[in-house]
Amino acid sequence: MTSSIVRLYQRLFLLLLCGSLCHIAVAQSQSQPAPETPSATSRYNVEIGLEAFQNGDYETALDVFTEGAMIGHAIAQYNLALMYHQSIGTDQDFERAMQLYALSAQQGIVRAQFNLGVMYDQGQGVEQDYREAYYWYEQAAEQGDADAQYAVGTMNFYGQGRAEDFPEAMRWYQESARQGHRDAQYNLGVLLISGLVGEPNPTAALTWFTMAADNGSADAQYNAALMYATGQGVERDAAKARDYFAQAAEQGLRDAQTRLGILYATSDQDGVTRDYEQARFWFNRAAHRGDATAQYFLARIFADGLGVEQNLAIAHMWYELAYRFGYEHAVSSLERLRADMDEETILQSRLMAARWMRAYAEQNPDSVRITRMPDAGSGDNSGDNSGDNSGGNPGENPGDTSPD
Repeated sequence: MTSSIVRLYQRLFLLLLCGSLCHIAVAQSQSQPAPETPSATSRYNVEIGLEAFQNGDYETALDVFTEGAMIGHAIAQYNLALMYHQSIGTDQDFERAMQLYALSAQQGIVRAQFNLGVMYDQGQGVEQDYREAYYWYEQAAEQGDADAQYAVGTMNFYGQGRAEDFPEAMRWYQESARQGHRDAQYNLGVLLISGLVGEPNPTAALTWFTMAADNGSADAQYNAALMYATGQGVERDAAKARDYFAQAAEQGLRDAQTRLGILYATSDQDGVTRDYEQARFWFNRAAHRGDATAQYFLARIFADGLGVEQNLAIAHMWYELAYRFGYEHAVSSLERLRADMDEETILQSRLMAARWMRAYAEQNPDSVRITRMPDAGSGDNSGDNSGDNSGGNPGENPGDTSPD
């Protein structure tokens, strides 16, 4: 298995790792109350509450929904639960929201069933209980709710609330993906290419990655780009790889920024012309966010004067930073570069690197760790504190040599 394929698998499982943490975002985005159902009592008019809610008159909406909830109106119970859950027009109260969702869910309201699953899943207003979460997600999923189908698929993948079951996860991801659920499309692609359910099927996986990519998933855009770049499951196409890498890079996906830089720096075929200015731009974006590969290639651009005026001090700085962030080959590049530099320039460069590291650590306090200080001819492991490959981006102007 080539290193590029290994790298693909590392990216493929990113969204699966978010698991149930993604679910609450769905519930929180459900800010529009549900419409009235035929089961509403003739003495109660939920439309008054709906109109008040839509007009931003939350006090009236709260009163009307409370009245309906007290007489057992399922939609009023759901809407009142939503207001308590999301603190709309009232203080947030998970326990009361939980109780109201339960009353509505028992009457078959799909979004109440899903949101009740969310609360059990997240332990909001109740002790976390994956079995109960699974039960309510499944109730909503069987009624065709795409978010619930995605949730059931994810819980089957991880064995939450029941035994791990990859085929069942795939079944529910398929149901959700067919309704256009972006994350389900992405995770379906993961399962198809991973071989966890039958033989790996990269061609089918690319179909779902492409659908998720077109729905705006940065991870799917990255995976589709990587498959076009490497020819996995499809004929190699550098232009399509560039386009998908660019979409993911524009969304801030650091790995895509690095790969896009590499593509511009090395490609001169299939409609992609070598462009060192673009390469430098994207390497710079990723380098300032702590990507060692981007830092290394940015150093090479300044060391060789590729599309930019040669600057050994800046090149030395980026080589040093790349080594500190884990790029092993950078230390040998440093040694060769130092042969053409005087001591004063080397010192200037190392001071720039030290300032950059301090700024990075300040902006990424949770990612600070011990890093290596590359000494000439040794590459030992002593050094100061730095950040890992995650976190913010201290300065992203092309050619920038120190964090903002």
